[in-house]
Amino acid sequence: MRKREQAFSSIHFKGIQESVLIMHHPGGYAPPQGYHPQGYAPQQGNPPPGAPGGYPPAQPGYPAGPGGYPPVQGGYAAAGAPGGYPPTYVPGGYPPATGAYPAPAAPGGYAAPAIPQAIPAQAAGQAVPVQAARAEPPVKALHPVVKPTLNFDPEADCEILRKAMKGWGCNEGPIIDILGDRTCAERQKLRVTFKQMYGKDLFAELKSELGGCLESLVKSLMRTKPELQAYYLNKAMAGLGTDESVLIEILCSSDNEEIQAIKESYKHQFGHELETVVKSETSSYFKKLLVAILNGARDESPRVDMAKAEKDAAYLKAAGEAKWGTDEDKFNYIFCSRSFPQLKAMIEIYESKTSKRTMEAVIESEFSGDVARGLKAIVEIAKNKHRYIAKRLYKSMKGLGTNDNVLIRLVAYHADVDMQEIKQEFQLVYDQSLGQFIYDDTSGNYRTLLLKLVGGK
Repeated sequence: MRKREQAFSSIHFKGIQESVLIMHHPGGYAPPQGYHPQGYAPQQGNPPPGAPGGYPPAQPGYPAGPGGYPPVQGGYAAAGAPGGYPPTYVPGGYPPATGAYPAPAAPGGYAAPAIPQAIPAQAAGQAVPVQAARAEPPVKALHPVVKPTLNFDPEADCEILRKAMKGWGCNEGPIIDILGDRTCAERQKLRVTFKQMYGKDLFAELKSELGGCLESLVKSLMRTKPELQAYYLNKAMAGLGTDESVLIEILCSSDNEEIQAIKESYKHQFGHELETVVKSETSSYFKKLLVAILNGARDESPRVDMAKAEKDAAYLKAAGEAKWGTDEDKFNYIFCSRSFPQLKAMIEIYESKTSKRTMEAVIESEFSGDVARGLKAIVEIAKNKHRYIAKRLYKSMKGLGTNDNVLIRLVAYHADVDMQEIKQEFQLVYDQSLGQFIYDDTSGNYRTLLLKLVGGK
């Protein structure tokens, strides 16, 4: 286990000395304002730490914000949004800055660290209590491979795309060059502009001109983030059998706003409530786990309450290791209601003080099957979300054959979000670059576009 460095600083105010415990974020670079640990979004209205019993009722989910999911027809973005851009969903719930371009990071990529609130001084002669919650630490920024295009000209792009698809055959090179170098927001603008210029759906035109894995990758790029996730959730549950690993990965790694947008997109595309379909395709405690996540009520405060983390660790031990049998509902409640930073702190306490066993080992001994895999995924995401995604990419390519659905979805989703962090974790875990792994496992223009989206070999 890595040990957290602790530093104590004294603050003198009106002759009264107050001690504030500042927990520093271990290694890593800080983000620009608005980003949070591992890409998790903040939650408004977070209850103060120390609620009675330490286990408050789950909070209501986020309502869909304006533009959280664009009103589309047949899965295509609608025109007429201000500035010509359709309201595009942004992972993590952070809207783009004016002009759809994110604000530049602070010099050196560092943002000013959050300052903990001062602990009120007690009356003379009384002890000053130690702050129970640790302040929000400086956290990592997100670094995409695909970034907003300087002087983006959607009309010029559409002319090139039209020319590449016009006549006999299809020139795939320009399609790869353009779509592989545009953000999701820019690709949605191309959908709108192409229809305005030529009276045809760009998505449908690309589908008719391409084939195989390249077609699947291009179609994934042309979907909004919620459309993409909803499409693959439906694909995982359609027909005989269910690919539970896809349900686990998409739902367990999504924040509240993403969950809400995915649910709306699923209903829009397929005419059914996602929760209803998930209930029909799963059972027992795995169904309970996914339904709790679909509730979209996870606490998303970036602050960590260390007292609550210790209490939760003891609570889980009493519900599992310390008793005959397992109180599954208690595990379900903790893992589906606590914020990911809070879960990370609880897991560290559990593994270093409460049990001396890894949380994954405890889950394996107390659970089995899909619910065990789901809970372990939440643990991995809480510890390091980017490493979790890197491992999923590795599993999609290792051994004989390639799980192209997983590879395509993960690359298409993360290329313009946090692909640099994922690549770094891939290199650390497997001592090989993600690009090289893709190069060795794929071929043709499918490989060319994938490599463009991950920044080459």
